[in-house]
Amino acid sequence: MTTNNDILKTIYGTAKFSYLSQPDEAFGSSVYKVTLEVPKDKSQEHTKIIQEIISKEVAEQHKLTPNATAPLTRAPLPYKDEGETITFKFHSKFKPKVWDRNQKEIGADVNIYKDSTMWVSYKASGYNKSIGLGCTLYIQSVQIDNLVEGSEGANGACPFPKRSEELIA
Repeated sequence: MTTNNDILKTIYGTAKFSYLSQPDEAFGSSVYKVTLEVPKDKSQEHTKIIQEIISKEVAEQHKLTPNATAPLTRAPLPYKDEGETITFKFHSKFKPKVWDRNQKEIGADVNIYKDSTMWVSYKASGYNKSIGLGCTLYIQSVQIDNLVEGSEGANGACPFPKRSEELIA
């Protein structure tokens, strides 16, 4: 059961993992996603919203099962405290719209790589599933501030140049 706790927000940070150009198809799924690193002082509003959404899910579950005494299972948080920074995980089943800082749409042929800086517009949504109570961050759209671009073959491809046999000694 998902309660209607959806909140739309925008956050700025640096991509650590980016599957915004093509979906991540590992483990049999097809998901667009980005892990965004944000300075701790710029992330407090977002972590507070996530905690409030989870608290509402807990309150809803207590209303549904008032006599339950077992502690409620919590799902993993969509963010992780890394000390000076917080990393947030965003995802979407659908390819998000991506713009550059001049409001020009970035084409599907541009490969957005880690270390790109960006604003991510996301919807924070609470849930109560078999893995527990939690919050998911769904990508709505992205605006790239500083693009780090890579080539199509770089994902999973050999990082070395093609070499001729004469060079082997």
